[in-house]
Amino acid sequence: MSDAISRQNTPEFLPAGIPGMNEQVESLLADDHASLGQLLGKLERALAGPDITRSFRLLDLFWARLAVHIRAENLHLFPALIAAQPLCNGRDGLPTSQELENTLASLRVDHDFFMKDLARAIKAMREMTAGRQPRPGELEGLRQGIIGLGNRLEAHNLLEEAHVYKWPLLLFEPGQRKKLGTQLRHELDHHPPRFEKLL
Repeated sequence: MSDAISRQNTPEFLPAGIPGMNEQVESLLADDHASLGQLLGKLERALAGPDITRSFRLLDLFWARLAVHIRAENLHLFPALIAAQPLCNGRDGLPTSQELENTLASLRVDHDFFMKDLARAIKAMREMTAGRQPRPGELEGLRQGIIGLGNRLEAHNLLEEAHVYKWPLLLFEPGQRKKLGTQLRHELDHHPPRFEKLL
């Protein structure tokens, strides 16, 4: 196993939901953003190498980690916010009901894009690791695609951190926030079995 994806030498690969980390909704998800960003940087550098085997491992791990993060938001954060939509009056840092709806719809579109784009990249890299020779410019094309995805992900994360992740503090009582944080942590702690040794 490469040192680049060993638990001991790469703490940035650990999900935000590990024991001892802040369970507040905002910091829990923002910390996971930061961890994913570090992993994405590793992937971009591996593709520039190029190191096909390591790039595939990093890409597969990034896809799985991002999928877990998206699942946590789609299953718990977004439904909780939708349930509180009647309280959204556009005052004191809250969105209007329509702004909430539009923002979450836009974030879901991004989620679909990230997963589909990464699935295409994984398919291509899996073929290469199985012995297919890269076509001229293919690896650089993949690297540029990952950079483009990263740029969109950065804008996506900024929207969430500047607005969406702050709304639970304004909308929910402490007990509700604690329950939501626990639900999110539970999702972030779950990864495909093949990654257990890495996480």
